[in-house]
Amino acid sequence: MKFYAKTDLGKVRQINQDYYIAINNKIGIFPNLFIVADGVGSNSESGYASSYCANFLKDKISLVTTGNDYKDEILKAYKLVNSDLFYKILANPSYEGMGTTMVLTTIFNNHAIFANVGDSRGYHIRDSINQITFDHNMAEELARENEIKRFSEDYYKYRSQLTRAIGATKDIEVDFFEVDIMEGDYILLCSDGLTNMVSNERIYDIINKKKSIEDKVRELIDVANANGGKDNIAVLLIYIDKINKEDSIFEIEKHQFNEQLRKILDEERNKKKPFGIRIEEDVDVKKYSFKKDFKLGVNHE
Repeated sequence: MKFYAKTDLGKVRQINQDYYIAINNKIGIFPNLFIVADGVGSNSESGYASSYCANFLKDKISLVTTGNDYKDEILKAYKLVNSDLFYKILANPSYEGMGTTMVLTTIFNNHAIFANVGDSRGYHIRDSINQITFDHNMAEELARENEIKRFSEDYYKYRSQLTRAIGATKDIEVDFFEVDIMEGDYILLCSDGLTNMVSNERIYDIINKKKSIEDKVRELIDVANANGGKDNIAVLLIYIDKINKEDSIFEIEKHQFNEQLRKILDEERNKKKPFGIRIEEDVDVKKYSFKKDFKLGVNHE
């Protein structure tokens, strides 16, 4: 994979509250990790929330050596980040009102897993541009309930009112998405400083140009600023130039379990005497998760 990321102050803001992390190699059990966070709140500490939470999550992910699946471990990290910031805000009056959005992706084989809280977005680009994540703001909530129309005056009025943000509440709900990818695809993570200034169609046109990935990112930021640059801008663009096929830790554990089970069965068969065995196995390869339990008809405590 190739990637390039950049943030920009924009034309109006005095502080850059956008932040990204891009790690294109193994971190913990994860093959890679890409994050975009956009600090929310009007006080001077709001920029701290995005950088602090992105790095907190990265550090938690780096410590994961085993688990149930990628999604489960990401969810644990999000909840830890949210809880940590929530109690920091309670303990420090100068942090009141701050929080951050956070969208991430990890790419494995021909899959991209997205997780997000807030209105920073994840896109998949191939023959068209597809927004994968949902915006957690009042405008989208009302539009999904058919109470207002998208892109109406009311829609733009409520678009800045987030319904989810890291640190805003004691508990956090995280959305997860998974898409199949292939060589030649792009994955885009960005803050609303880009998407509020540049249409999806224009974003697609720029990414589809025969330019370097660095030039595409710079042009996206330039167009956002030319259209007003009313917010900070974060753009993280990933190009899938090659699919690296490699077993995940969860698939490796599954194979190891099956191999151990085969050995036990062979040993029991070789004894040539009756034995009882019960096997319970529920495998979901697409979600990289499985439950395993086996019990022999002997005391093996």
